[in-house]
Amino acid sequence: MPQMSPMWWEYLLISFSLLTLIMMVIIYHNPWTQMKNIYNMNNIPPKQMNWKW
Repeated sequence: MPQMSPMWWEYLLISFSLLTLIMMVIIYHNPWTQMKNIYNMNNIPPKQMNWKW
């Protein structure tokens, strides 16, 4: 039993880390696209656009 518990903890940690990574990617990708759309809507000059992104 003592040998099995660390394995479970490792699996839990790995699964949690993967989930957090996926969530972070999803959360970070959506706002960036929204921000780009907002910037395009505001009609900022191309020079400023290149400097920002």
